[in-house]
Amino acid sequence: MKKITSYLILILSIVLGLYFIYKGINRNLISPCKVYDATSTLPLLYQNLMTSLCQSGYTKIIGVMEVVCGLLLIYPRTRLLGSIIFMPIIINIFLFHLMIDNRMHENVETGIPLLMNIIIFAYYYPKWKSIIWVK
Repeated sequence: MKKITSYLILILSIVLGLYFIYKGINRNLISPCKVYDATSTLPLLYQNLMTSLCQSGYTKIIGVMEVVCGLLLIYPRTRLLGSIIFMPIIINIFLFHLMIDNRMHENVETGIPLLMNIIIFAYYYPKWKSIIWVK
C-alpha cells in the first residue's frame, strides 16, 4: 500500500509540476495581456482585476513562481518545498476564480490542482509536522 501511495504522489507531482511549468511559461510569460472588449461575457470585476494584474506585471511574477514551484515539485528531494511554496499561490488562484470569476469550469480547473497539491502536502505530513510541533 505504501508503494502504491508513493507512486501516486510521484504521478501527481509530475503532472502538477508539468502543468504549472506550462501554465507559467505560456499564459503568464509569453502571452500578452488580454484586452477585453464590450462584447465579453466575463464579469466586469474579473476583467478589471485581470487587466490591472497583467499590466502591473504581477502575473509575470506569478508565472515565474509557477515555473519554479513546478520544477521543485518534479524533483523528489524538493517536492515538499515546492508544495509549501505553491500552496498560497494555488489557494489565491482558486479563491480568485471562486469569488470573482465564479464560472464552474474555472472553479474545477483551479480546484483540481489545489486538491492535488493538498494531497502531496498531506503525504509529507511526517516530515513537516516536526517543524510546526516541537516536542
